[in-house]
Amino acid sequence: MGFAERLRASGCWDDLPGRVGVAAWDLDEREPVLLGAERAVHPASTIKVLVLVAALRAVRDGALDLDTRVPLPERRAGGSGVLPELPSVGELPLAELLALMVVVSDNTATNAVLDAVGFAAVADCADRLGCRATRLERRLMDERAPGRVQSCALDLARVLDALVTGAALPPELTRHALAVLSRQQVRDRLPALLPAGAGCWNKPGELLGVRHDVGLIGTADRPRAVVAVLVDELADERSATTTSGGPATAAIARIGAAAHRALEPANG
Repeated sequence: MGFAERLRASGCWDDLPGRVGVAAWDLDEREPVLLGAERAVHPASTIKVLVLVAALRAVRDGALDLDTRVPLPERRAGGSGVLPELPSVGELPLAELLALMVVVSDNTATNAVLDAVGFAAVADCADRLGCRATRLERRLMDERAPGRVQSCALDLARVLDALVTGAALPPELTRHALAVLSRQQVRDRLPALLPAGAGCWNKPGELLGVRHDVGLIGTADRPRAVVAVLVDELADERSATTTSGGPATAAIARIGAAAHRALEPANG
């Protein structure tokens, strides 16, 4: 029995809240487990995985450098992050913006990176990595601006797969991206129930009624599976009124633990 069969049989799919999209596979076996995986939803901050890869592709191509100082938008974005509290900071190196974008999910940092990289480059990156439902056509937290922000579990899993297998970036930039993802501070979803010694390189996202997490799971030093879980249309009181906790957060944690167990053959 392989990873996909073990994950399907794990029971982690029972009583899932809301509307769920899942895409997961073992990076060696490559048989996917898909559940609503191509349904387009608002990706919240999980879209920052694509922005990270697109920015590092610009570094690869010589359009930017990790030391390039990038100006911050005058209008600081709402939502998560620290830069709205630092009005005296007018620019930062690209490497620091990428870290803020992922590690503390800073929306102002993300918008600065988008301005530096360009929406066309992000769209080209998505297309080259096989993303079919993904659109990032405006700055984050700018709901009045025209353009879509959408993706699906399968697309985000494809981005992570291309990253970890070396299809998206050269080795040194792949290592840089994985190091940034490994420092993610929100650990209440895919990594929450993993045993000691497990590794998780993830990027969660949340809005009212929305809980997501996408990541790579494996041993401490080697990703072995990609798992993307996007949950929306959550109507429970906590999910509808706050952007933390709730039953979907716990459900994603169970899926992460089940995926880790599915990497090893069943005992006996």
